[in-house]
Amino acid sequence: MSDVHSTSTATRTDTGTHATVLELNEIHSYYDHIHALKGISMTVGEGEIVALIGGNGAGKTTTLRTISGMMKPRTGTLTYQGQDIAGKPPHQTMQMGMSHVPEGRRIFPQLTVRENLEVGAYTITDRRLIEERVQEGFDYFPRLRERENQLGGTMSGGEQQMLAIARALMVNPKLLLLDEPSMGLSPLFVEAIFDIIQKLNREHNTTVLLVEQNANMALAIAHRAYVLQTGEMKLSGKASDIAKDESVRKAYLGDE
Repeated sequence: MSDVHSTSTATRTDTGTHATVLELNEIHSYYDHIHALKGISMTVGEGEIVALIGGNGAGKTTTLRTISGMMKPRTGTLTYQGQDIAGKPPHQTMQMGMSHVPEGRRIFPQLTVRENLEVGAYTITDRRLIEERVQEGFDYFPRLRERENQLGGTMSGGEQQMLAIARALMVNPKLLLLDEPSMGLSPLFVEAIFDIIQKLNREHNTTVLLVEQNANMALAIAHRAYVLQTGEMKLSGKASDIAKDESVRKAYLGDE
């Protein structure tokens, strides 16, 4: 029996045995007068990888921006680890254990790899802890160790994506928000990035909310998934069930 739910009748999906880390309830967000998110509701459980898929303009990036504090929702409730975070600025959500890797990576091109990583630890004052986190990043991404003193802007897109994720890990986040991590990357780098996402989740119990155009890859590694369409949640359920849904397969998985 399928566990796929139409969110027109179900506003949230059970996270099973996972304690709820993040919950959105009837969130409405706007860009000026443009109604970008139209009452979306979703939950993310501790230790889960949750995929958010949908077409261009569906509102996926807006959802992450609203969660991390880059946008303030007009109405609705947004709670993280039981605390209301609606409208809290990004530096506060980061201090609470949330890291956001935005679409397009947005590293500092004129800073070295090491300097980019250290910028990611700006909320940490313990130099020894910062160095430990830098070395952990190098362990996850050995290519970054090889390029420690190279300017970020001179690296390939895949290497810059590795740097963006490693920088986000500097604060040892409980919740990692990833926006289109595979965009513009070669298949080899895509596979490496998704391997790292799974490793972070498996070894550190890092909770991941993944926005990804490559729906096949996202659903292959996620525990649960939501389908967003023109600012509204259309489906939710186990990722394996979402991947079998006929409408999803036709719209996002390349099936005819």
